[in-house]
Amino acid sequence: MANSAPTFSIQRIIFLAVSLVLCVQVGWWINVQIRESGRLLRARTEVLNASLAGAWQMDSLHLLAAIGASPDPSSRTGSFQGRFATLPSLEQRRAAIQKRFPHVVLVPSPITPDDIALLDGSAFLSLRPEPLLALKNQRWHSVIRAASEGAFMVVAVLSGFVLLYRKLAEELDLKLRQRNFTSAVTHELKTPIASLGIWTETLFTRNLSDEQRLRIRGLMDKDLARLNELVGNLLDVARSESGSLVLHLAPLELSPWLRAVCEAMDQRLEAGSLGLRMEFTSEPLWANVDPKAFGTVIENLLSNAFKYAAEPRQTTITLDGDGEDVLIVVSDLGHGIAPKDLPRIFHRFFRVGDEMTRQVAGTGLGLFLVKEIVTRHGGDVRASSRGLGLGSDFTIRLTRIPRPEDA
Repeated sequence: MANSAPTFSIQRIIFLAVSLVLCVQVGWWINVQIRESGRLLRARTEVLNASLAGAWQMDSLHLLAAIGASPDPSSRTGSFQGRFATLPSLEQRRAAIQKRFPHVVLVPSPITPDDIALLDGSAFLSLRPEPLLALKNQRWHSVIRAASEGAFMVVAVLSGFVLLYRKLAEELDLKLRQRNFTSAVTHELKTPIASLGIWTETLFTRNLSDEQRLRIRGLMDKDLARLNELVGNLLDVARSESGSLVLHLAPLELSPWLRAVCEAMDQRLEAGSLGLRMEFTSEPLWANVDPKAFGTVIENLLSNAFKYAAEPRQTTITLDGDGEDVLIVVSDLGHGIAPKDLPRIFHRFFRVGDEMTRQVAGTGLGLFLVKEIVTRHGGDVRASSRGLGLGSDFTIRLTRIPRPEDA
């Protein structure tokens, strides 16, 4: 899978670039909204301030009309001449101003520097604080709304990009794993077939002693077992995907059965090569299990412990109860699993590294099949590792049942 690194890097760069451009555009749009709302606030504030001048002009004209004032034609300074008359009361003037300019009030003393004194100096014209506060609130509401809409748009678009990116990454990863699977199966088939061809030719073209023939027969049996295991896994995976993998569940005491499976697998891989240590509880543990299918699970885990650990190996099989469950743990001190690979370790075709450079034989179907069979037993399997070079642990959890005689 080494070739996937540049592709993933390019995808990440494109995704980050698109995200940056989107954030810049949304930021610019929010900035425009803030500027425009500021301009609108200033314009509306100027309109309110203009109402002060309008109110002063109206009151002054009413006051001058009440005293009968008129421009003095002999004056060069624009003074007025008039007569004494009854002036309107301050309450009447206030009512007239508020009727025409509802945002303007009369106050006895100035509140802000923009307040205007009436012509006779009896009071001052001032703007109500509520309209200005309402305008400021409207402005901030519009800014917050624009920011919220922009944030929502960014989150929505980026979420869509993330989903597309993940989907594309999954598709690419599946294609790479399928490519690796094809290479692995080709290698797994080619190697034992070539080996069988060599041994067959040797048997028929050379005079061999009985001891040599017996040794060659053992090697050929191993190659045939390897082919049989590969074909069996392929058939089981095909049945699982088509829904035709039928399990025959029956009550089974796990301790003697598990011991027999482990010992048989140890003999098959060369006696003692696993460094097998079995730690079983003395308590009888029962579960509904298909012995043949679940034997495949244990054999695949032990096969991995053999393939991914250097000599001297140490493999521990633990069987214990955990309340209403049964726990089977297969631990080894092999290569271990990197944290980034743990979430995908049970995926179909997944194998660590690249098929062209990998030294360990396999197809990437063993752990996938383990997961499928355990799940169909109503159980759960999980992998853990302390890191590369520190081994791996595979924990299987099954539902415990009472002993049939006690049921």
